[in-house]
Amino acid sequence: MKKRMTITIDSDIYDALQELPRKVSISEVLTWIVKATFQDIKAGRELTSEELRAWMDSTPEGKDFRERLIEHWGPGFERMDERITKIKDAVKPGKKK
Repeated sequence: MKKRMTITIDSDIYDALQELPRKVSISEVLTWIVKATFQDIKAGRELTSEELRAWMDSTPEGKDFRERLIEHWGPGFERMDERITKIKDAVKPGKKK
């Protein structure tokens, strides 16, 4: 069951998201980012690329999402990589401001 949620994001992130193709929905991306963050928390560390890939590929939905994300957003993510790193750092548990 899906539920709706309203979020607020920085304008530079919003603008960058607007540049990406809509073949992968923003809500789907955010859902998988949160799921991956929970996997990091469960592991007590950030998952390696290989661990993250294996975890996503463990379900048909995750594998499908990962493949579509790479296909449609891959080039755009190269530009957004630094912004994504900042977001991940901001949501890590135990981070002191």
